[in-house]
Amino acid sequence: MTAARLESGLEALAAIHAADRRLGVWEVAVEEREGSPFVSGAVSEPAALRDVESLAREANAGVAVELLPAGGPGAAIRGIAHRSLAHLRAEPRHAAELVSQMILGEEALVLREVGEWLQVQTGDRYVAWVHRRSLVRDSPADSHEFRARLFEGRPPPGRWVVTARGARAVAEPAPYAAPVADLVQGGIVEVPEIRGRFVRLVLPDGETGWVGRGDAVPAERLFERFTPSGRAILDHGAQFLGLPYLWGGTSEKGFDCSGFVQRLYGLHGFRLPRDSDQQAACGEPVEAGPDGSGIADGDLAFFAETPGGRATHVGILAAGGRMLHSSTGRNGVAWDSLFPSTQGYDEIGARLGAMLSAVRRALVPPADPASS
Repeated sequence: MTAARLESGLEALAAIHAADRRLGVWEVAVEEREGSPFVSGAVSEPAALRDVESLAREANAGVAVELLPAGGPGAAIRGIAHRSLAHLRAEPRHAAELVSQMILGEEALVLREVGEWLQVQTGDRYVAWVHRRSLVRDSPADSHEFRARLFEGRPPPGRWVVTARGARAVAEPAPYAAPVADLVQGGIVEVPEIRGRFVRLVLPDGETGWVGRGDAVPAERLFERFTPSGRAILDHGAQFLGLPYLWGGTSEKGFDCSGFVQRLYGLHGFRLPRDSDQQAACGEPVEAGPDGSGIADGDLAFFAETPGGRATHVGILAAGGRMLHSSTGRNGVAWDSLFPSTQGYDEIGARLGAMLSAVRRALVPPADPASS
């Protein structure tokens, strides 16, 4: 097999194992060593490594492709955000694009370490770089169980979820006690003690503090606070009206369009991917109709820059065609109307309506909490 055919074969494998480069590592290249082709690099899926090694053998080529995570058995592959936010970047440098965020207690698979930076894969399989000081790390007792739980979106057993917006953990179980940690809605914590109207939190790095009893709930009872319905999602999202837009944002500190959708749906029991074009593949298509009469609360609207193009914006629809979204055009979370017959229809709504590429119903029944 010639080097050209080897490269062509690797491109075919990339289309299979790394069709979306945001969801895994595929860094495979062919070079010449001592007059013979040699395949090197790194991948994050075992099946990808097997296929690359098989192709290299067929080509009589040398191969040294690393399977991530690096480090082997006992490596500290579990990373946990230990403060309210951990910023995920496209490259291992502070000035790189902010592509997403982990919030307090969220976990990630640590793929490798480069200087001060960690390449991680989050529970939605998104791959990005985070500064090593933003996470605490350990070696899970069962790495296979950890990976399964991570990618299924299950927190560690016994955890609680912060449900209040703008909460802070304080030093003592008393009003006006000194703050010790910033919290965000959706943050995951341990609760070893309940004392009257307060619960004691333990953060991933061991820091402790207290919050009001109504500010957090056991993870298995989250559905009691955030009902799994389209109307509840809209009512919840409307609490963020006026919050400024943040590219890469996934929390109450600032959302981008898909981060807004993913976080809200997640709190209400529905898992969605990170970006709008990925979310556009979820659920079932909806025929909205010329006046939006086919739309139900909680349907998702997707928008493309060109007809038939990739979705670049998403919002949450209310029955009839009003849409709640985090928008650069509105500089934050706002309502817009997509149809002339809908209340509040204006120039921005008309422009959005012209870009509407799909409406999808992504609300599927969540797992029965009693069965988990």
